[in-house]
Amino acid sequence: MRLLLRNPEFRAVALTEVLSVLGDQLSRVALALLVFGRTGSAALSGLTYALTYLPTVAGSLLLSPVADRRPRREILIAIDVARAVLLLVMAIPGAPLPVLCALVATSAFLSGPYQAARLAMLRDILPQEQYGAGMAVRQSLNQGAMLAGFTSGGLLATAFTPSTCLLVDSGTFALAALIVTAFVRRRPAAGAGDAARTVAPTFRLIGRTPALRAVYLMTFSALFFIAPEALAVALVAERGLDPRWTGLFMASAGLFSVAILPLFARFVTAAHYPVAFPIACVAPGLPLLAVAALDNPYLIMLFAGLSGAMWAVLIVISVSTFAQLLPDDQRARGMGIAASTNGASHGAGALLAGLMAQSLGAGAAITLLGLASLLFAAAPIVLWRRAQGSRALSTA
Repeated sequence: MRLLLRNPEFRAVALTEVLSVLGDQLSRVALALLVFGRTGSAALSGLTYALTYLPTVAGSLLLSPVADRRPRREILIAIDVARAVLLLVMAIPGAPLPVLCALVATSAFLSGPYQAARLAMLRDILPQEQYGAGMAVRQSLNQGAMLAGFTSGGLLATAFTPSTCLLVDSGTFALAALIVTAFVRRRPAAGAGDAARTVAPTFRLIGRTPALRAVYLMTFSALFFIAPEALAVALVAERGLDPRWTGLFMASAGLFSVAILPLFARFVTAAHYPVAFPIACVAPGLPLLAVAALDNPYLIMLFAGLSGAMWAVLIVISVSTFAQLLPDDQRARGMGIAASTNGASHGAGALLAGLMAQSLGAGAAITLLGLASLLFAAAPIVLWRRAQGSRALSTA
């Protein structure tokens, strides 16, 4: 861990990601308040909020090849500058709502290739034995930044104006661009040629590689594990609790993740990931099995938090392993594919949870989705075992 934190490039990239996450959460709150304040429409406010997420999926698929054809450092700088300008325009008082929505969608679209380039570049910066710990530190910092962003966004937007929040977010992107420019060294592009222009070759690589298929399948896990967050409001109402518990239920995954991930990084090294991956596939679903039977809000928060923390551990193992298995000239595209699938799964999972809760109740829906996650995990576990067995035979 000390070697990791002594790496100036890792510190720079980690800091820029914290700034990015903090700014994004800040702007999401600000935009929702800004649109609702202008229109009084909860539907339009929700649509604007959704526009901060959904275009990321398209951006990951369509533009992640650029991060294999062009130097990743330059891509990060260019997108940070572009998003700083977009947020600056959004902050102009009185900007027409359609223009605001278009700018929001454009900014979210650019975050897709940005994330792919950043994850791929971290593998360039960190040696194999430090990459897993780096992902754990990154995930822990991101969870903390998300919690801080939601909290500070609400306070800033009410204490000042939503436009102030957008100006602050613009400043975080400008600062991130300066940090990458100053502390991350130039590297050549990883790939070139026509094959690097689309994600198709990377999809084929994933399809014919059992280990990659196993890890990729777990990017669908948000279908199940997003349920406690998505149904927090419904669960509070169902249990007759004070509405203030809603925020605590939604924050429980982040709070537990911030506590557990540093311990995970300290005691579980990348060498243990092949053994840990099958366990991590089932661990997040187990605490959800109890939710339907729980009425005590502290216990609900405990079990939802444990599930969220185990999900964060699964993400660390999956991202680290996926990046390690991908060749460098396809790494950004592979990370883009995984990120887009994960983003789509978040949206589909929230919708699925809502539909199930409408018929079965929130607690029952969360428990059933936890059970479904255990059944779903069988496929990637079998693929992973098969891949590990083939590797053992090839080295015998």
